[in-house]
Amino acid sequence: MGFDRAQVKRGVRQTMRATRPRPILVTLLFMMMVSVSTGIINGVLGTALTGGAGDVSTMLLSYLQMGYELEEAWSRVFLEMVRQGPGFIFGMVVGGTVLSIIVSLWQSLLNAGYSGYALSMSRGESPALEKLFCSFPVVVPVLVTRVLTGVFIALWSLLLSVCWSVLVFAAVMLSMLIDSEILMGILMLALIIALWVGMACVMLRYALVDYVVLDKGLSGMDAIRENKRLLKGRLKDVFLLQLSFVGWYLLLFLLFYLVVIALAMTFIVYLYSMGSGSGTGVALVLALAALMGGIALLIWLRPYAAGCMARFYDWARGEADGFAGGAGFGPGSGDRAWGQPGDYTWTAGPTSGTGTGSGPSPGNGGSAPLPPRPPRPPRDDPWN
Repeated sequence: MGFDRAQVKRGVRQTMRATRPRPILVTLLFMMMVSVSTGIINGVLGTALTGGAGDVSTMLLSYLQMGYELEEAWSRVFLEMVRQGPGFIFGMVVGGTVLSIIVSLWQSLLNAGYSGYALSMSRGESPALEKLFCSFPVVVPVLVTRVLTGVFIALWSLLLSVCWSVLVFAAVMLSMLIDSEILMGILMLALIIALWVGMACVMLRYALVDYVVLDKGLSGMDAIRENKRLLKGRLKDVFLLQLSFVGWYLLLFLLFYLVVIALAMTFIVYLYSMGSGSGTGVALVLALAALMGGIALLIWLRPYAAGCMARFYDWARGEADGFAGGAGFGPGSGDRAWGQPGDYTWTAGPTSGTGTGSGPSPGNGGSAPLPPRPPRPPRDDPWN
């Protein structure tokens, strides 16, 4: 049977409510860990790898504090860099690239661990905080697979960009030939949407590699091939699953956009009040409320979306291996010791009992028991 998105999302929400410690608290700690560790890496390795390029932001800030305009401050910073010689610029570029790679690999390792946590949570195991570090014992397979995946994504994205550029050129030529601005706008909007969909499909082609590495013990090209096997004929399902969260992501974007607007209003009011700060309280309260709401939504949305992807992995694996049928399936014992039960199933909805009834039986002259009420189909969340 096909992938029941509404049932999966309802099941993940139920699992999140029953999981201890709370997934939202685990997610909050995970986000703090990523931010703090990334800051430490940038602080420790930044100066060593970039040859003091971290002083560039300090120089820019000092010039701004001295009263220079932004353009003039940047020009003075650039002249200061030139005076330090080409070795400084070369070290800044190369060291900055190396630092970016190190930070990206570190965050990839942490995100893979969070995928493992989500997989364990979705299987009803109530994972401990230590599950966030489940990628560390297999750090080499995780990073090798992540690097190969990044290379393939970059190549597919390059091919997609070239094709898109050709289509844009053809659309411009056609619009100029017909001399229609309306047609030009329609074609460009359609091409932009097509580019977004194409890039999403490129990313989703490798959506299950982390689960394959952690759950099956594969790595490198073996993990990528297994990922492709699981997604064969199921890319539409994972695309629609991700698309069903678009409403929540838009709400999250609006909340953080509101923070930016409120802070800009605070700055403008502060300038017009000649530094007295009068009238900035309302804008600051609005910014703080929007920020707290955005953080709360983010730490709830991430385990929700990750848990749904983990259940999609279990469903795809069951469909591909032939041990799951329909809406209810058991993931089996797995190839690695995740501790998941081998006999749990997902039901299509709450049942209303055994259907045997409590009244007298027909053989005794009584009326026949009423048939059980059919289960109500699960509803998707309102942002589907």
